[in-house]
Amino acid sequence: MSLPIKGSGRALPDWVLLFAFFFVSGALGLMYEVVWLRMLGLVFGHTVYAITTVLTAFMAGLAVGSFLLGRRAPQIRNLIRAYGWLEIGIGLYCALIPLLLTAASSLYLAIYHSLGLSSNAFSVVQFLIIFALLLVPTTLMGGTLPILSQALAKSHFGLGRMISALYAANTFGAVAGVAFAGYVLLPALGNRATTTVAAIANVVVGVMAIAYGSGRPTQSSGARQALVDRAASSSAPTITAWLTVAALGVSGAVSMIYEVAWTRALTLVIGSSTFAFSAMLVAFLAGIAGGSALYSWLWGSRASSPAVFAALQAGIGISSLGILLIFDRIPSLFLFTLRWSDSPTFVQVAQLAVSASCLLLPTLLIGATFPCAAAVAARNILRVGEEVGHVYAVNTLGAIAGTVLTGFLLIPTIGIHNSVKLAIAFNLLLGAVLFTAPPRRSVAWPWGTLAATLIAVAVFFVPPWDQRVMSSGTAVYGKRYLQDIGDGSLSDVLRKGGEVLFYRDGISGTVSVLRLGRNVFLRVNGKTDASTTNDMPTQLMLGHLPLLVHPDPRGVLVIGLGSGVTAGAVARHPIERLDVVEIEPAVVEATRFFSGEHGDVLKDSRVRTIIADGRNYLLTTSTRYDVIISEPSNPWIGGLASLFSVEFFRLARQHLEPDGIMLQWVQGYSLLPDDLRMIVKTFRTVFPRTSIWNTIRGDFLLLGRTGVTPLDLRLLEERFPRVRPDRLGLGIQGWPGVLGYFMLGEEDTKRFSETARVNTDDRLPLEFSAPRALYLDTAMDNWQLVRSFKTAEFPDLTPTSNGALERSDVRYWIGATYLSRGALEDALFQFQQALRLDPKHTQSLLGTTRVYLGLRRPAEALALAQKVIAREPFNAEAFFLAGLASSALKAPREAATFFERAANLQPQNIEFRRALERAIQRSALSAGPSAWSDSGIDAPPDRHGPLGLPAGNAVR
Repeated sequence: MSLPIKGSGRALPDWVLLFAFFFVSGALGLMYEVVWLRMLGLVFGHTVYAITTVLTAFMAGLAVGSFLLGRRAPQIRNLIRAYGWLEIGIGLYCALIPLLLTAASSLYLAIYHSLGLSSNAFSVVQFLIIFALLLVPTTLMGGTLPILSQALAKSHFGLGRMISALYAANTFGAVAGVAFAGYVLLPALGNRATTTVAAIANVVVGVMAIAYGSGRPTQSSGARQALVDRAASSSAPTITAWLTVAALGVSGAVSMIYEVAWTRALTLVIGSSTFAFSAMLVAFLAGIAGGSALYSWLWGSRASSPAVFAALQAGIGISSLGILLIFDRIPSLFLFTLRWSDSPTFVQVAQLAVSASCLLLPTLLIGATFPCAAAVAARNILRVGEEVGHVYAVNTLGAIAGTVLTGFLLIPTIGIHNSVKLAIAFNLLLGAVLFTAPPRRSVAWPWGTLAATLIAVAVFFVPPWDQRVMSSGTAVYGKRYLQDIGDGSLSDVLRKGGEVLFYRDGISGTVSVLRLGRNVFLRVNGKTDASTTNDMPTQLMLGHLPLLVHPDPRGVLVIGLGSGVTAGAVARHPIERLDVVEIEPAVVEATRFFSGEHGDVLKDSRVRTIIADGRNYLLTTSTRYDVIISEPSNPWIGGLASLFSVEFFRLARQHLEPDGIMLQWVQGYSLLPDDLRMIVKTFRTVFPRTSIWNTIRGDFLLLGRTGVTPLDLRLLEERFPRVRPDRLGLGIQGWPGVLGYFMLGEEDTKRFSETARVNTDDRLPLEFSAPRALYLDTAMDNWQLVRSFKTAEFPDLTPTSNGALERSDVRYWIGATYLSRGALEDALFQFQQALRLDPKHTQSLLGTTRVYLGLRRPAEALALAQKVIAREPFNAEAFFLAGLASSALKAPREAATFFERAANLQPQNIEFRRALERAIQRSALSAGPSAWSDSGIDAPPDRHGPLGLPAGNAVR
């Protein structure tokens, strides 16, 4: 039957509309997969185990559907109508998934709490729950290919071309579905609305298919069964067909090794945002679709054989070997694209282009394997649906095996590089075996077998990638690398970047530890997550602040181990227990390089390390805590925005004791101001009593309380001895200095965030907006924005605490902390308050002098320094500051005199002596550049650069 084309006098061939249906079906199937991964991750976690469980359950349903419905295909009277009902069934069931997921979540928690199973046993239960939830729609999805294959069996295409073209149409639809969902629907509509749109589209396609199929002739079931039985008795599968299909199963497993391994490797190059993952998946699927289409065009009308399949396997292996050999140069390729632009849209295009450049050739060949094997196996026109269903089921079962093997075993055990080498060897050996399979029409087959075998062995001698390059974080630090490279190369810059102490491809990410001079940096997927340099104030204050202000902290939960410094700070206090949740075991292993900073905290008997997804842990545990500290990685990373959602904060609050405290880290760098407001608004929605604290320019701490007790400064004074070992890292010299981290009180925080939107699990707007600011320098703008809302000098204090503020030394220590953080206006106010209480308070006078220097007011700074000198002629610091002020006033000779006096008073002070040497040089020249660049009085940099060097907006 053909569909008439209006006004043309011609008829539209059957296959055009059916291919269009199947294209849309492929798009919707991948949209569901993307959405389900997001929704199920909120319940079962974002660990590799949970994600692999979801993918396995999804593919298992496809395999069941293709096998069972494929067997039924030859007996179905009207295949197009049957296909339409499958699409309607998919749409109707998927529309119910959000409601069913709620029920599945309740069942999941009930089983978890009632049975008390081990983690391995519970993984099986988790799989069964997810499999049961997804079984119906995925079974129906799996049946669509064999049903349509049977429907088009008598088309003029020929079986081989028809199967490959149909498979290509479906996979091209999958490409469109991933792109449309990842770049358009999910950012605009969220999970539930995207599911609804897809479900409606399924039903529409189903109704159209039923309407189209209703006008087609049908065959009685008896007559059709007789033909099928006769075909079955006369056409049994050959040994060649069985061998090729079995090889396809192995090939499916190997293909998933590639997909998982190359995705992990590309994450080190183009980043791990949701847009980066969409780009990788689009590139992989586009290659598969293109390969199937090319096979249909170039080889579809010819007879397929195991030799053709063998050639494809050898091609996959050899092309993958080529990529393996050059992959550690791909970061330079990505840097090259950033020379053109770093706008969000261009970066997304660059991510797709780099992914495609790596994956295109092997995925084209992978895409040809299924239609090739199906053409070998599907020889009978009356049973093509059944045979295609069997082939698809075998391929899917292989993919399941590859997914589980790679995620659970290969990468954590032998790493990404060796996993790819193993996959290459499998491809080549599979090709070598198949070259020997009958019929062997060419005399060249022994040479092909020998060559493939030799290359497979040689693969294991390929040297590993350069660890410095792979851990360099080009996706995060690309702009700064470009500034450093100049006419050189990335490798030239990295040779100056210190020593790689640790490198491990973990279960969920690649973890490395680098040392540059005396500083050590922890990186996950190339992005610095912790360090012993500018990160220290934040890491330490995260641990100390809630323990200092809580009335009686006993149980503490830390989400995110990082370097272990935060946990170490918590352990300095007399708590009863400390639970630390970390998703990546390799991070736990890497903390040994920070033992000097955290004091071997993991060996503390009070500490329990839990390898789990932090959110999933809170969902499943019944333990309550006095303090919860959350320092996840950055929200631009895929999946991390759910740790900044209102549902997560509610979950955390449910696990707090009365008078409990939650402390949440928030970045201020590379984050749009509206996103910062959104995070604060989301947090305040759950914790109305929220204040904002600030450690360094780029880091904010949200302190939320469930109680109403004001802060008692006596607690700070009593507990400060526990903080004393960390004073240097904190920049605090006395207990009042803790208040120097305070920024906004509860009412000011409310005003700052009240017009912002809320980050919810369903929409997660933060996940899609945060990556757009990755290359923006927003640290200072955000800091100034937050500070502009400041009206309260301190958080709510007890009446007795207010009395302590009437001491000049208290005011001085607060000002000193502000000064160390570069908050010059706040420091100046505190020093002025101290001088109001004691006009002769020397340290406050000197602190004010430093502030004036930082504010570019050198004349006032010089006057204050000279005032101190007049009263204290042996005060070396006063002479030093007078020298800095004189240098700024372009009076090098006077500066040299002051520096000389300072150096004579403290000859052991290297800073004084170096300042004297510079001043003498300038004095000798009688002129020179301003001393501002050497004065050392500017605010310290907010973050480390890509090599650990100071950088004003380096990303954590």
